[in-house]
Amino acid sequence: MPFPTDPFEQLHYNMVRAHHTFKLGYNVIIRNLEESESKDAIQKDLPNFLGYCQAWTTSIIAHHDSEEELVFPFLNQKMDFAPEKEAHEAIHKGISDLEAVLLEAKADHSKFNPAQIKEMLVQMKDPLFQHLDSEVEHIKSSELKQVGFGDGELKDLNSRLDKYAQSHGDPFVLVPYMRSHTPPEFKDVWPPMPWILRKVVIPYVLARKYSGYWKYSPYPVS
Repeated sequence: MPFPTDPFEQLHYNMVRAHHTFKLGYNVIIRNLEESESKDAIQKDLPNFLGYCQAWTTSIIAHHDSEEELVFPFLNQKMDFAPEKEAHEAIHKGISDLEAVLLEAKADHSKFNPAQIKEMLVQMKDPLFQHLDSEVEHIKSSELKQVGFGDGELKDLNSRLDKYAQSHGDPFVLVPYMRSHTPPEFKDVWPPMPWILRKVVIPYVLARKYSGYWKYSPYPVS
């Protein structure tokens, strides 16, 4: 599916694809914590596995930050996105608690407790996945057009979101995470970027710094 030209569809398309990466990351972490063979491998590769888990939490937080900075204020002009904001607060509490556990295990490997991490993720799943699903429903083009948003407004929002993504967060974490959780059929279209970035800069520069993390990703970086 080519990247949409309609600015209303672009917002929805970007959100769907981003949310898909978070669901994939969640499933990867759970699977590795559950499978006996993976457990043994994780113990021998703990810094990378914990780094991968942190990349997942960091990516969600960065995404939510962009929504709270740009998307929600924009949509709240004509819609009510207070429930989404409240969902963020609940989800971030779980993510912050998880990050604290990951950091403790990173500093002292004897503190690594896969059962604890799994339980925290299980408790987080329903609120997180329900939020991810409901949010994309609320920003369908039909919903946005119905309340009176115009093409120019959506073009401006999409442009500001692109600039925000390029200027915030750690590109050595966020970009490789995103690309290694993007299915092959979307690699060339999402997010739109020059060939040199997709095929050279990301795999050979950005992904190199934490290359051990991405062995847990479901897809190659490029």
